[in-house]
Amino acid sequence: MSADVLGGSSVDSMGQADAGAETARVRRWWTAAGAVVVALGVALRVQSPSALWLDEAISVSISGLPLREINEALRQDGAPPLYALLLWGWQRLVGDTVVDVRLLSALFGVAALPVAAVAGARLAGRAGGVAALLLFATSPFAVYYSTEARMYSLVVLLVLCGFLVLDDYLRRPSAARGALLAVVTATLALSHYWSLFLIAVVGGGLLVRARRTRSTVDARAAAWMAAGGLLFLPWLPTFLFQLEHTGTPWGTPAGFTAVLTTVYEWSGGTGTAPRLLAMVLLLLAGVGATATAVSGPRLELDLRGRPPGRGLALVVLATLVLALAVGQLTHAAFAPRYTSVVLPLFLLLAAVGIARLSRSVGTPVLVLAVAAGLTSAVPNAFYTGKTQAAMVAQALRAEALPGDVVVYCPDQLGPATSRLLPSSLRQETYPTGRSPARVDWTDYEQRNRGADPVAFARKVSARAGDRAVWLVSNVGYRTYEGQCEALAQELTYMRGGPLELVEAEDQYFEPAQLRGWAPPPSPRT
Repeated sequence: MSADVLGGSSVDSMGQADAGAETARVRRWWTAAGAVVVALGVALRVQSPSALWLDEAISVSISGLPLREINEALRQDGAPPLYALLLWGWQRLVGDTVVDVRLLSALFGVAALPVAAVAGARLAGRAGGVAALLLFATSPFAVYYSTEARMYSLVVLLVLCGFLVLDDYLRRPSAARGALLAVVTATLALSHYWSLFLIAVVGGGLLVRARRTRSTVDARAAAWMAAGGLLFLPWLPTFLFQLEHTGTPWGTPAGFTAVLTTVYEWSGGTGTAPRLLAMVLLLLAGVGATATAVSGPRLELDLRGRPPGRGLALVVLATLVLALAVGQLTHAAFAPRYTSVVLPLFLLLAAVGIARLSRSVGTPVLVLAVAAGLTSAVPNAFYTGKTQAAMVAQALRAEALPGDVVVYCPDQLGPATSRLLPSSLRQETYPTGRSPARVDWTDYEQRNRGADPVAFARKVSARAGDRAVWLVSNVGYRTYEGQCEALAQELTYMRGGPLELVEAEDQYFEPAQLRGWAPPPSPRT
């Protein structure tokens, strides 16, 4: 009797123990796989073999100035001050090599990962936190801009911090949390001017909700955000000058279709993996914004949306539309990197979408998104085609002699190349003749439209005297149409045919051509 009973009980217990052990083993495998993915995301953020391109070189040049001169340099550059000041301190603490200056952005990018996990968990529980962590770790956009000496990874980190600070204040309002909200708002505004669109949308949304629900907490949160503007006031005169005189003469405004194409930029651009990632993220964002009920593979949607995804979707969409509309009115150029102010919220929305799905569906979808993200991010991290400056500088170091004159046309090619050349070369930019270390964007278009390439060529040839003249140039830059070609033609007329050293290659984001003219022949007696 007891044998049958004991035998049956023993088999059941062993089966339950085996099932529990198997579940624990699977959980450990998934945890290990997630840790490997995050480690890869961190490693990709500290890998960038390319030379500094225009924007990075300008940032490093400005931050290399004495502190008292940075404000004036930023007036001419058109950028806000926070990143420049942080990089100023970083360069003096760590160094100013390519690896050194990019490491600051990498640290911001890595710091954003745990903050994203907390934000995802705040929105959608443990599943949302895990999804947010993995989506941010493998985001091609977040990886790429963690490897650039610019402010974009800082913006991503500050947006995530701002989300958590605002959420804390709305849950438990207090003066301390309100003051912290004001500080984060100000730091965002002082990091990138597109943050002003995000701040306007969030603050306006809080006021609308406060009026509809008669919530004093929402109204006070908006007031604290407005109070952050007090910290912006010292910078206001410089901002107004930039608004009037700098702008973005190098590009053109984008249409509203950029709202959709931006998702492809976030996913790594062109290619099969980026397209796949973009489609998955758009679907997840739609689920995060509208899903109401899940039953196995069945999913019910409400097009009116469901919190918290609905709010995230509205903020992302409204910010992009507002920014593009202002760009159309002011003729300001659009660059995908500016959308770093809403990328974090979009990825959080996608994480909410993962959490809304059943585990049997959500896990494979998350694995697909992570795989596509890594496939897109790895080539970006090893991308060497940001600028042709290193190739041009190598040719100049090999061929140019001390005292030779190097001219950059347009001046936008100067910052990346000039920092790689010896001080024995005399370097200047067309049409101003100034140092090539930075670009003065003040009234840029008017200045260039009124330039005379023939007169400049004659003056630079006279200044060079019995030394060679080297021209670093490329065609297709706005406000320079035909001028760099005319400059080269006049130098050829005065000095004879040029030595062609480097041809511009389209594989580079910032291509450049290098030609040199020997001293003119001496006149016969």
